[in-house]
Amino acid sequence: MARKKDLNSEILSVLIEEKAPVTVEEIGKIVGRSGKTVRNHLNSLAEFLKEEGMSLVKKPNVGVYLDVNEEQRVKLKSNYGNLKREETYDFRYRKEYILEILLINKFNYTMQMFADELYCSKSTIVNDLEAVEEWLENYSLKLKRKQNQGLWIEGEEIDFRKAIVEFFHDMDKSKNDEIAIDFEELDYRLSIRNFNKLKEFFSDIDLIKVQKSIQNSEKRLGYSFTDQAFLNLLAHIAITIKRVKGNQEIIMPDGYTKNIQGNKAYDIAKELLEELEEAFSLKFPEDETGYICLHMLGAKIQEDITDDNCKEILAVQNELYVKLAKEIIRVTSDILGVDMTKDDVLLTSLVLHIRPIIVRLENGLKLRNPMLETIKNEYTGIFGATWVSGSIFEKECGIMINEDEVAYIAMHIAAAVERSMKTYKTVIVCSSGIGTAQLIKTKLAKRFHNLEIIAVISAEKLSQSLIEQSDIIISTIPYNISSKKVVYVSALLNNEDIFKINRLLGSFNQRQESVLQPSDDDKGYAAEGFIESILIREKKSSTYIGKGLAIPHSKTEFVKKSKIAVIRLKRLMVYKHEMIDTIFILCIKMEGYDMAANVFGQFYEMLDDDSQIAELKKAYTPQKINEVLRRFNYGKIDK
Repeated sequence: MARKKDLNSEILSVLIEEKAPVTVEEIGKIVGRSGKTVRNHLNSLAEFLKEEGMSLVKKPNVGVYLDVNEEQRVKLKSNYGNLKREETYDFRYRKEYILEILLINKFNYTMQMFADELYCSKSTIVNDLEAVEEWLENYSLKLKRKQNQGLWIEGEEIDFRKAIVEFFHDMDKSKNDEIAIDFEELDYRLSIRNFNKLKEFFSDIDLIKVQKSIQNSEKRLGYSFTDQAFLNLLAHIAITIKRVKGNQEIIMPDGYTKNIQGNKAYDIAKELLEELEEAFSLKFPEDETGYICLHMLGAKIQEDITDDNCKEILAVQNELYVKLAKEIIRVTSDILGVDMTKDDVLLTSLVLHIRPIIVRLENGLKLRNPMLETIKNEYTGIFGATWVSGSIFEKECGIMINEDEVAYIAMHIAAAVERSMKTYKTVIVCSSGIGTAQLIKTKLAKRFHNLEIIAVISAEKLSQSLIEQSDIIISTIPYNISSKKVVYVSALLNNEDIFKINRLLGSFNQRQESVLQPSDDDKGYAAEGFIESILIREKKSSTYIGKGLAIPHSKTEFVKKSKIAVIRLKRLMVYKHEMIDTIFILCIKMEGYDMAANVFGQFYEMLDDDSQIAELKKAYTPQKINEVLRRFNYGKIDK
């Protein structure tokens, strides 16, 4: 195990000899380790040097160097052999460390090398590799190992890239503070944390150049991507640059690139890559243009939809998208007991959202929804009801939807539900003056029809009288008001801010409880293949909806009659990293669905009532479960 004690010394030796700044990649080549490994040890070296009254300077896009005088340099040279680092890492860190080395870096690593660098036994690494293999299987990748050659990953290039971008989203938030840029250059849709994470992955790529190319593409397209879509596209392009530099090029399915060459997005993707070819001195194969075009077509765009422009937008949309949107609205309206069929803003929003959904699902792309957990917990009923849209996509398009996409649709549904409710007297407060506040007012007027704005003021003019008159206060600055009616937003009023306002409005509304008639006890509700269909769906995407609940369901073709079955587990079960104790198996048949809409409506209303969920979780027998459900007027659920 001598090697683990020597790596800090090896890196320090390089820095002592090189008086000019040296990059992390150059150090890695000298010591035979990855950039991540070098950065990891540089952090500990910085701590050691600080204790010795010296410092390690890290300059982005320049390199690192020792800030020492000649006397200190000589002293370090005589003592660096005594350097060592004693530290332990938890399972998650080790798993992420191993995956990043194998996915991102082109080093052949042995188990012993991982054990040395992570300060653990070789047997611990063997156990960690089992978890790594399981994770890779989700992307059809295989972990290979051979004596004297080390470990490596094998699989199709498109699967490699899917795995890399998902790993980026999964990994712990960046703890690296060495990244520094002029943040005025950073696009408003990129958080510092996400930029730092990307920079850790792609330290040799100028991400600001990539960002500018995407911004240029948006101008050519005539629309802007949402925060998450912009981040995803930046990540995919960075991955493309990294892989092409390493001669790891993608091969798109036969005929795909040819089929989309007439699309405007293809020409713009081509121009984007031409910009990057000049910026990074490399050549992209034609299939890479198709790959970037695919991600552009599947990207979620920022919408500027008002009552005034809905008809104009809908007039040029694909008939299938309009049909799907209308069916989703009809079914969720029936379930939730809220008529949204006349909401043109909802219809237009869903139609524009459906096109990229279909592109993503047909091509195996995933768009992470950063609000997923919040939607599950705050809008459990609406989220559950929106899962029915999955059956509509399966029936009309033959594609299976995932929970991230369901949550995006649920956000549109939740906004429509709020619009259908009463109006709220609203005060807008802004520290930076009336101009910013008026801009927020204009944006709010476009997004919300149920806000009656009674005042637009600066912070110092917010009086107790206004506070009492208002139902909701929207402020861009923290203000000492002990009231649940206040919501704090950014001056940009982005999608996350809109969601915060929707959530506050949702807390004001309570639906009236209606009575559910008992269902009959006939058996034979599902056809053969029902269970297999559920398992296939769950493998692709979890139906966990929060609060320890899951709502698995099959394709509609295996359902004979709409029903709900309840499973109460004797003990908590860990399922896809979530703790579950109650499962509702949904039998949803779209034909004749109107007859069962009331049943499902009451079921989804129950999901939003924490007290009813708590009562249900205390019931451990079919009789008790049935009793609880009947007591709350939800009828008799099959045992």
